[in-house]
Amino acid sequence: MQFGLSAEASSEPVPIDQMIEGWEKDARSGEYAFADMALTASASYRNITLIAERRWFYSLTFSPDTTAVYLDAEFGVETDQDQDLNLKAKAFQSRGVGGAYRFEGSNWSVTPEFMLSKLIHYQFGTFRGRSFADEGSNFSASLSYYFDEYRFPSFNTLPEYDDPTGAASEEWFGYSASISADWHVREDTFFEVRVKDLWNHLNMGNSTHRSICAEVGEVTDPVCSSGGAASGDDNPRTLETSIKPSVIFGATYQPLNIKAQYYWHDVYRNLSLEKRTDVGPVQLGAVATTKRQLGATVNWRGLSASYIVDDLNIKQVRDARIGLSYRHSW
Repeated sequence: MQFGLSAEASSEPVPIDQMIEGWEKDARSGEYAFADMALTASASYRNITLIAERRWFYSLTFSPDTTAVYLDAEFGVETDQDQDLNLKAKAFQSRGVGGAYRFEGSNWSVTPEFMLSKLIHYQFGTFRGRSFADEGSNFSASLSYYFDEYRFPSFNTLPEYDDPTGAASEEWFGYSASISADWHVREDTFFEVRVKDLWNHLNMGNSTHRSICAEVGEVTDPVCSSGGAASGDDNPRTLETSIKPSVIFGATYQPLNIKAQYYWHDVYRNLSLEKRTDVGPVQLGAVATTKRQLGATVNWRGLSASYIVDDLNIKQVRDARIGLSYRHSW
């Protein structure tokens, strides 16, 4: 049996804490914010594994100008040039159950995995627009936003959401297939790869939805025509979507106790290098990454832990990799 916590998170414009609680005026330009965290419990017998999971997934991708447009609209931080906005958001929380089967040979194994999930919360949407250089807030933008709880900034002009029909679905589900493989090239060299969400589907049925075209201040070249401050509708729409897969590739050279890992999800990339040392029954590791993170790992019997961050002040952390797991064999 195994119990575990894993989290990979990265935020370019603001620290992770602000990404959760709300941006501040000192946000800087960036292109993404990403987090994938899971609590899992699993039981294995021979080659079969049963899995229960609670998952939090968060992915924002945006153009470099988006931060400036947001600060202008939300805080009145004016810029001296026009800015373009293009944002895509995919976020959800879920509970799931699934299983995996391990196929193996003398020096290799391949493990396909399937998960069926019930979504608890979700936010999916696109927001594009343009901010114009002038006194005050001046921007034009269009929004297509699917959600279970309305969390989009009002910019002091957008009306409160109101489902006019009350016909939105309240049951949302998803399913995904992942695959893992490992290969002992030699007795002292080991490769492993996992493709998470290789194939996946999320279905929110007749989702709550907001469609808006907004104009604020002096607009000379609008991205859409609203004929006023804001126009659109709040009618439910069908939503079926998916997320991009994550690829985690690792290589271990045992004589030097060195492990390299490459994590890739959409525009997020992170390469790490770990050096391990045995201290009695405990194996300690020191880790450095291309995201300027430093951290440590500990392995002792069935217990494994890792804490890898880019700042000692937890409220200033922009890149974090955290893991904790315990494995018990009967």
